Amino acid sequence: MIASINKLYRQLFCRGGYGIHSPFVFDLITEVIEEQKPYYCYEPLHAVRLQLLQNPHKVNVHNRTLSIKKAIKTYSFTEGEDRLLFRLANRFQPKKILIFGSNFGLTPLYLTAYSKDSVCIIIEPEPSISAIADEYLKKYATASVVLHNNCKEIPAHLDFIVWDNSFTMSKFESFLSHISDNSVMVIAGINASSENRKVWKAVCVHPKVTVTIDFYRFGVVFFNPKYHQKTYQSVVVD
Repeated sequence: MIASINKLYRQLFCRGGYGIHSPFVFDLITEVIEEQKPYYCYEPLHAVRLQLLQNPHKVNVHNRTLSIKKAIKTYSFTEGEDRLLFRLANRFQPKKILIFGSNFGLTPLYLTAYSKDSVCIIIEPEPSISAIADEYLKKYATASVVLHNNCKEIPAHLDFIVWDNSFTMSKFESFLSHISDNSVMVIAGINASSENRKVWKAVCVHPKVTVTIDFYRFGVVFFNPKYHQKTYQSVVVD
């Protein structure tokens, strides 16, 4: 009920950059976040998603045995969210990407679709999910994608980082040495629990953080010191 009210409020009052005075955020909302252009990669990646949703195998997620379809719908980014991540990558052109949680390969495919020159490292600790992700990435990835089951070979500089629901403040602090002023960080599940909300609020006021955008299910963090520190609410992406 609360989520539905929040979504309705944002649909009514958080569209089109209304009331936003930051040129950077206004441009991001109107030209990237709310863009409706049918990008070239949407159709083939939608076909990959449909293949995964029809895959009969089961996987382990948080000590639960689920169908791949159920696991994707419950724990992964939605198609609209993955498309937004693609648009963000297309705007900021990251060369080195790190993703915690493979989302069965879908999110890495979207984040690297903008360029064959990008390099994406994925940390997927669950073997059953890693096996499925590896299969689909080998078939469909057009950029360099490396899949690990733990944190190793992390580049000194990262342009784009995506965290799953296991994100904590200590992890955030530990990765500050890997980012630059132009890095972008995506944090999933920022409203999934009271603890997650607490961590997200702490991130928003961290001295290294400037602009943050709250999409309700996930947040986006920027570090460029030329922007004023502020959190913006955006429409909820379906």
